[in-house]
Amino acid sequence: MGSLLVVASAAQLRQVAIIDIPGRPGFDAMAWAEGKLVIAHTGADKVDVFDPAKRRVIAQIGDMKGPRGIAVDADAGKVYIANSGANSLAVIDSKTWSVVNPIALSASPNALLLTPGGRLYVSQWRNAAVAVVDLAKGGEVAKVELGGIPEQMVWDAEQRGVLISVQDQATVALIGADNQVSKRFKLAASQPTGLALDAKQRHLYVAVRFAVLVLNADTGAELARIPSAGGTDSLWFDESKNTLYAADSSGSVNMIATDNRQFVSEHELKTDVKGHTLAFDPEKKMVYMPGGREGRSKLVILKRVENPAAPAINAKDGAASQGAKNQTTQATVTKR
Repeated sequence: MGSLLVVASAAQLRQVAIIDIPGRPGFDAMAWAEGKLVIAHTGADKVDVFDPAKRRVIAQIGDMKGPRGIAVDADAGKVYIANSGANSLAVIDSKTWSVVNPIALSASPNALLLTPGGRLYVSQWRNAAVAVVDLAKGGEVAKVELGGIPEQMVWDAEQRGVLISVQDQATVALIGADNQVSKRFKLAASQPTGLALDAKQRHLYVAVRFAVLVLNADTGAELARIPSAGGTDSLWFDESKNTLYAADSSGSVNMIATDNRQFVSEHELKTDVKGHTLAFDPEKKMVYMPGGREGRSKLVILKRVENPAAPAINAKDGAASQGAKNQTTQATVTKR
């Protein structure tokens, strides 16, 4: 095991806008549907629909009780929301942004994951389990006992299963097609939450306390750990750039290059909001982070900028460029 000090400036994040959002601060999951950003606005008991082209909220869906996880069925034109305070799934028509028939659950839902074949996996904190919902039948068909608090989930097509972090057990479990736990990866770290999968390089990223772990997705072997701020619990992987985005509860976003088994923190930017979740637009290279500032809800928009050290066109741009240079990130990456 060795320690490598890396200074990276190939790309950086820059804040380009901060948007007001109606309602009290407090946000959970985000997802893309119909080119719009769907945001679980937990603090306001609403779901926000944000149009990135217009840069404003175009719809707010009310009558929610603690909305949390989101899953999108693009083919069916539906969005599923974990309505945690109502022990149900809210089903939203993504054409009209109206609520259709809800799906009742046996316990409060948290994270959601829709897998091929129409199975919707629902993590349930209080049950220490994951419920399996058959959308064609409109209800729960199975429950997978985990023995601990389930957090985030990702689908692994190669293993034909669902990888899920179990926070209080410091493990990642694999749920197979038979709805049984087929693998458990014990972590040398505590409080795993956010997950992201690089299916091509077979890397599983796990947000833990003060770090992001890089695991072999098949064996669970730790390949590296990237230091991260406490409270990091939201990860988003951009396959086009082999880049991992990590957000923490203070409102910071860490941009980590992951290509060729090298894990480099290129830039960490402290935003102007207190937020802990993010979404990434791979086409426009934009990062969206909702949060609060001075008791008001905001949405910060960041942009990935390539070659930030390029010569400036004029004096004003030159000052901005120099400021970006001064923000170059240093990160110690432990490789195994």
